[in-house]
Amino acid sequence: MVTIESLEKELKENKLNSIYLLYGEELFLLENSLNKIRKIFGECIKGINYILIDETNLNRLVSELETPAFGYEKKLIIVRNSGLLKKEGKRKNQELVKLRENFVEYIKENIELIKQSIILVIIEEDVDTKQEAFKVIEKCGTVCEFKPQNPMQLEKRLKAICNRI
Repeated sequence: MVTIESLEKELKENKLNSIYLLYGEELFLLENSLNKIRKIFGECIKGINYILIDETNLNRLVSELETPAFGYEKKLIIVRNSGLLKKEGKRKNQELVKLRENFVEYIKENIELIKQSIILVIIEEDVDTKQEAFKVIEKCGTVCEFKPQNPMQLEKRLKAICNRI
């Protein structure tokens, strides 16, 4: 797990990893990091090298990971609020459990292929850190929790912003 500051530093240096899990309450900084990832990635053509996935089309995730970006070196896949890493209640959604298992297996078996051709960004509000999916993403990619900033962190950010002006 990385801090918000170390993720921002990495992105400022134009370094992209293959898999990101961004979650937490601090939505401004989370969205800011997502925008930086998009900007570093470059030209995004929806449906070709830029894919958006949510809870309505989550079943397409593995097939999108398998499909190359036609005419482009890499493909950016953003999975937003899919529930893929959410804590399960007593009554588990069997379809979601199956999708999660398929996703985890695909990542484990194809991590080298993913590193060559995919930038996968998973954005969730709520994450179960005990899930196997979380552990696999943490092992293979970058996980960053966007916690609310304390007053000292906010002051430091404001000073940095003011110094740029």
